[in-house]
Amino acid sequence: MTLPVLEVQIPEHFPQAMADLFRSYRTYLKIEKNYSEHTLFAYLRDLKFFFEFCIKEEIDILSVDVLDVRAYFSDLKSTKKQDKRTQSRKLSSLRTFYKFLFREEKIGANPILQVSFPKTKKKLPKNFTPIETEDILDYEDPEKKEVLGKRDKAIVEVLYSTGLRVFELVNAKLSDLNEELTSLKVMGKRRKERFVFIGPEAKEALKEYLEERGNGGPDEIFLNQRGGKLTTRGIRYILSERRVMMGMEKAITPHKFRHTFATDLLNAGADIRAVQELLGHSSLSSTQVYLSVSRDRLKEVYRNAHPHAKK
Repeated sequence: MTLPVLEVQIPEHFPQAMADLFRSYRTYLKIEKNYSEHTLFAYLRDLKFFFEFCIKEEIDILSVDVLDVRAYFSDLKSTKKQDKRTQSRKLSSLRTFYKFLFREEKIGANPILQVSFPKTKKKLPKNFTPIETEDILDYEDPEKKEVLGKRDKAIVEVLYSTGLRVFELVNAKLSDLNEELTSLKVMGKRRKERFVFIGPEAKEALKEYLEERGNGGPDEIFLNQRGGKLTTRGIRYILSERRVMMGMEKAITPHKFRHTFATDLLNAGADIRAVQELLGHSSLSSTQVYLSVSRDRLKEVYRNAHPHAKK
């Protein structure tokens, strides 16, 4: 099955100068920012909506001011039902675009810096329960060819064992694995390198897959059924297929494995800065979200176990 590549097409009615800016920005996000396929798609789609608004209102992209931006979001609110989280992402997309224009000396100042983000209630990350995790890791599809079954088993084991982002997983290379299959060098966001560690069960699953896979083909560890590099969409399809075959109600996604990895480490008493390093977070505040989940679990244990907490 061929999976479509996420791509935002430039409409034919866009003026040439606008289309050129769009292409340059796409290259910047893809090459310099190293954004994942899904983030790239979301940012470019948001920019396309903004460009359409500017064409409709006859606004010069390079002369946008705060009032124009507010008018755009007012227009979005009246025509599309969007929550504050979506609005924040769209504002973030614009802020990145105008930061790019400023860097390229296309504008003298970034007008988006004067626009505030809508206040949003921070959602706690969703993770798998220990039973769900074991069920997902243990499931075997009897209909799959042996090499694909072992590949899928290795994918879920490595995701849970390392907490990798999905783009990090598909770009992981054989040459970045150590000989014992216990650690992997990863190129994360902003091309920042780090090492992640592979536990015994993930190591065994990976070893069995690599024996079936062989050393031929691309350097990437995980290959599709045609022997080419797996894409992020391919990984999501594999996990979605696994959920359906298991009859599981909760979605199985790469990010849920990442959440579960972090939460389980913190629940077991791991140092938060060590977890930050393993996740590849540049800011500790990103990791602290998982600490909230861990504390919620501790509160639950306390309420269920302490005699006076039940009163």
